[in-house]
Amino acid sequence: MNNLISKITDCLILIFIKNAKPEKKVSDQVTRRKYAYLEAYVSIIGNLALAALKVVLGLTLNSISLLADAAHTAADVLTSIIVLLGFKLSSSPADDKHPYGHGRVEFIATFVISLMLLVVGAEFAKSSYSRLISNAEVKGSIGVVAVMLFGAVFKEWMARFSIDLGNRTNSPALVADAWHHRTDGIASILVAVAIIASQYGYYKVDAIFGLLVSALIIYTGITIALGSVSQLMGEAPGENELNEIENIALSVSGVSGVHKISVHNYGYHNEISLHIQVDNGMSLVEAHDLSERVERIIEENKNCKAIVHVEPIVE
Repeated sequence: MNNLISKITDCLILIFIKNAKPEKKVSDQVTRRKYAYLEAYVSIIGNLALAALKVVLGLTLNSISLLADAAHTAADVLTSIIVLLGFKLSSSPADDKHPYGHGRVEFIATFVISLMLLVVGAEFAKSSYSRLISNAEVKGSIGVVAVMLFGAVFKEWMARFSIDLGNRTNSPALVADAWHHRTDGIASILVAVAIIASQYGYYKVDAIFGLLVSALIIYTGITIALGSVSQLMGEAPGENELNEIENIALSVSGVSGVHKISVHNYGYHNEISLHIQVDNGMSLVEAHDLSERVERIIEENKNCKAIVHVEPIVE
């Protein structure tokens, strides 16, 4: 399935991005922005069509869960617009106040998306509770259920498409947008079940599932918010990344040890600093040249700016 999604993504890249060559990992800032714009435009068009359909059906059937699902889909349009703005602002050049660029705007965009999820979830939790108390009648049909299931499948594809592009560009904002799609798809399935239950007189199922959808939205929003805040606060890199940086440095002849590795994430690039240990008898010039070789090889492999500090081997 992932291979199929990747092939579809490659096709869309070739069709809509001029002179593009689909890549599995994208580090160039301009190309990353084009990938993000593609994800946003596909999401906006798809969500507008689905939201309009769900609103019409929700009003016709008097279904709060279907209207909640429609609002969730419509909210995805706003998150995609935030993705566009986030990547636009993050591409601004470095200045005196922001010498490392504006890449962390992507993390801010991710946080804003999570807040939107929380607001939508809270509003429809309130509406669903009111509907649960009143036990309002909900109409349904097999045709509507079929449409909802189709919407769920389509939204899952959009989620995987966004995740694919998010992984290629290492963008948390695109992955956050993907979770908007995925929760909407799950919500559509729950709504379909609620409509079937309503045909047999179990009207409260609609309100209960509306609450479940709301809880799912709120949980996703909290998870994404915590992740983006952690990145903004300077989250430490994973053990695998630290080991990779250490092994790259140790691959340079003359490096005896590596420690104090720090990685500062600025969205589309990282700033990496580390200490290397060298032979005590090495001259200052030799040590300096060695540090520059280590910096170059790390920068070539990790698409970053590296700073290497040299230390003697402690006996």
